[in-house]
Amino acid sequence: MSTVAETKTKKKAVIDGAPIDAEGVVEALGVGAGEPSNVPSDGADDGELERELSQMEADADRLQKEGIITSADAEMKRAEVAKTRTLFRDLPGHERVAILKRRREIGRQLLERQLSGAAVVSAHVRLNHTRLKPLFEQWWPYLNRMSINMQRFGNSTFGNDDKDTVNGFFEKQLKSLEAYVDEQQRVAEGYRKSKEEELRAAGDFVFEPSIPMPAMEIEVEAYSRFSMRILTALMKFDKAMDHFDFMVWNGIRDQSDVDDETVRFLKKFNPLGLRGYLTHLRLMTTVRGL
Repeated sequence: MSTVAETKTKKKAVIDGAPIDAEGVVEALGVGAGEPSNVPSDGADDGELERELSQMEADADRLQKEGIITSADAEMKRAEVAKTRTLFRDLPGHERVAILKRRREIGRQLLERQLSGAAVVSAHVRLNHTRLKPLFEQWWPYLNRMSINMQRFGNSTFGNDDKDTVNGFFEKQLKSLEAYVDEQQRVAEGYRKSKEEELRAAGDFVFEPSIPMPAMEIEVEAYSRFSMRILTALMKFDKAMDHFDFMVWNGIRDQSDVDDETVRFLKKFNPLGLRGYLTHLRLMTTVRGL
């Protein structure tokens, strides 16, 4: 797994439902805010680091004001944020790219391994669009493994109260993502149907594009209902992108508009993936200590 996360013992805290880990945040994102345009990025990390850090600072201030944490705890959390910013600025671009590649490779290895004693549900995953493949590879395998390790080791890792807080955060994030994807699918399908009827009524030729070679098609084993719901949301947005393809081909929408819609989805998915990855690392520390 992550060499940074596994070879150092770091003080961690839980803010709004997920652990903070300075090196882990940088490790998780690899490429992000302020990255030069000549450094490759998969679009799934655009500015996410700074958004996470700003949220961590705001959470620390709020929790201190509410009396939930002490001023010393809040200062420690703000120090972690400052440390993360420094680590990120000092990390060369090629090392960030290497981090992303390494994380995806480890994610693929997780998909190939079976976990003893785990009840699984097999799922066929087909993603037509290239923009969604790296999103799946860099987050879902860790979210999947995190979900079962949370069931097995959540109490010993976080304690009962913090485990409930962490689970509550993930449920809130996933519900928000599902609602967003449902809306995107409904609007895209309805708009396509309406415009297609107008084109046919006017006697215009209607293109019906298809994708014979998907970006990714594999069988996976989901460890929980949570990870299956994430898969469903991802594949549902992929279907919405099929409608986007139809609209671009037929001159209904511009490609730049579709790209904007895709980036919005990536930014919706990213906080869930990032916190899931960091929580996975935290849980694995417990697993290795048993």
